[in-house]
Amino acid sequence: MYRTAVVTVFLAALAIMAIDFAIRIVRRRKVEPAPENQGAIRYLRILVNVAGLITLLAVAYTGFTAVFDDNQVMTGDRLIWHVTCAPAFALAAVAVTIFWAHRNRFDGTGASHLSGSGWGVALRKFFFWCAVAAAIPTLLSILAAMFPIFGTDDQQELVRIHRYCAPLLASAGLLFAYFALVTWRERSSD
Repeated sequence: MYRTAVVTVFLAALAIMAIDFAIRIVRRRKVEPAPENQGAIRYLRILVNVAGLITLLAVAYTGFTAVFDDNQVMTGDRLIWHVTCAPAFALAAVAVTIFWAHRNRFDGTGASHLSGSGWGVALRKFFFWCAVAAAIPTLLSILAAMFPIFGTDDQQELVRIHRYCAPLLASAGLLFAYFALVTWRERSSD
């Protein structure tokens, strides 16, 4: 059942990307270029974005390879790689959240200057906040399970919470990255 849920979540994310891509091909509109970021902040933003995407892909890969095994249990080397990538992902997720939170506010003025891709910006904002909301229980549940505060049954429940929130975090993060890349490409190509 968990394998089906994971596959369904990722197929839904891929379907959203495919539909958006098809709509963008059909509706090729010119948009006004956004003002360019200058200096070190621009390069720091690029570094944070790349680190966030790479660590997300690493954690998702190491976490979801167990889903497609026969025993569906993460142990041994797979678990070590997942636990090794997780702190880098957590730090990158915090950095991405800090760098993107202001740009992804729902204040009613964000998409007005991007007439052709306003819906792409709105979807970017939506998936950003979905990823942030899914990151909180994903990270906190597994951190809480590592400490001897909870009993065995409670620790198993925390691992289950981590396991079910992780596909939502991964798909929302990938969709956010997709819409951020697409809207950036549209602005920079003009």
